[in-house]
Amino acid sequence: MKTILLTGGSGRIGRCLRQALRDEYRMVLFNRSAIPDLGPTETLIRGDTTDAAAVEAAAHGADVIVDMAGVSDMAPFRDKLLPTNILGTYNVFEAARLAGVPRVIYASTHHVVGYYPAGERLDETVPYRPSSMYGVTKCFAEVTGRLYADKAGLQVVCLRIGFFRDRPLEERHLAVWISPGDMARLVRSAVEAPGIHFEVVYGVSNNTRCWWDLSRARRVLGFEPQDNAEVYAAELLKGPSDQWLERIRWTGGTKCDLPFMP
Repeated sequence: MKTILLTGGSGRIGRCLRQALRDEYRMVLFNRSAIPDLGPTETLIRGDTTDAAAVEAAAHGADVIVDMAGVSDMAPFRDKLLPTNILGTYNVFEAARLAGVPRVIYASTHHVVGYYPAGERLDETVPYRPSSMYGVTKCFAEVTGRLYADKAGLQVVCLRIGFFRDRPLEERHLAVWISPGDMARLVRSAVEAPGIHFEVVYGVSNNTRCWWDLSRARRVLGFEPQDNAEVYAAELLKGPSDQWLERIRWTGGTKCDLPFMP
């Protein structure tokens, strides 16, 4: 049984992964707050990814780090994004190197390419076009993962996660939604796939209107999403279906239109 160090275990995705994976793996949860409902294969270590020594100590003995910690939306850069998404991310990769953890799976976001027009077909090779400073921090994380793969020999998988909820909530989500079931399938695939050096893949369900190329995720990770946002289309569409891209405009949605935060 492999040991996963999961950061951000009390977050929305963290809770999903705990429920889906804890019967298959030993789960070490590195989390700032208490988690009262620990299962028999789960251990909690209280800490923050901004504390380099604490992350390194937690990493010893892990087979893989699944890094789901961090600020997951727009926030003030200096006070929120810089310490957590920049320093905290660096600490995770450095902890893996120092503790000898061979693989890191990192929660990136589709907002690293959020300024592409809605509907444009995107794969993992397109240049960055972040939709916000939040997206910028995830660009930093991806290139940091590339460095640690090349220089330190870590196996790194960056997941450009779409909109994660139990169900899509608006028109744009018909393209970018990832269900809890598919999120668990994606992470499980990233944990188990052989022959990884450095990979960037999109985390999205098998949506009829999907804008992203999943061929590499299928080929390299063996990821096969099963859910489809289209079952909610009749409820979510706000006008003619053939005009929905015009209503959305950007891959990153309304985040592209919001002002810079102080």
